[in-house]
Amino acid sequence: MSPAQAAIDDLDTRIPVWAALSELYLDTDVSLWYESVARTLASSPYSLETLERILVDEVHPALHANLLQVAGEWAGFDDAWLVEHVQAVRRRPLWRRRLARLSFGMVRDDWQAVVPLIRNARATAAA
Repeated sequence: MSPAQAAIDDLDTRIPVWAALSELYLDTDVSLWYESVARTLASSPYSLETLERILVDEVHPALHANLLQVAGEWAGFDDAWLVEHVQAVRRRPLWRRRLARLSFGMVRDDWQAVVPLIRNARATAAA
């Protein structure tokens, strides 16, 4: 497989993960979406460690500002907009993306609540 094809395949696999993780950045009670987020993430080929890296290094730097707004997005992010913003973040140097980690505490509890649900969904699917 060519590097270009691998990048397209990775993008096709990553977009649903980005969309699921973006639910944690809505200006609403995101706990309502934990199960749905976990199901999508559980069905991805990524390990929990990789999913967390995608969250911290790709999705969080693209969306953390929504949590800082008085009236942020609450209905869901447009897919094309989301892909464009996350891809822009991925082009930044890693050190610059990691500056956003200062605000990761805003979603840490949500992520920690989703992780066991991912494990459970994967265990159930494997059984």
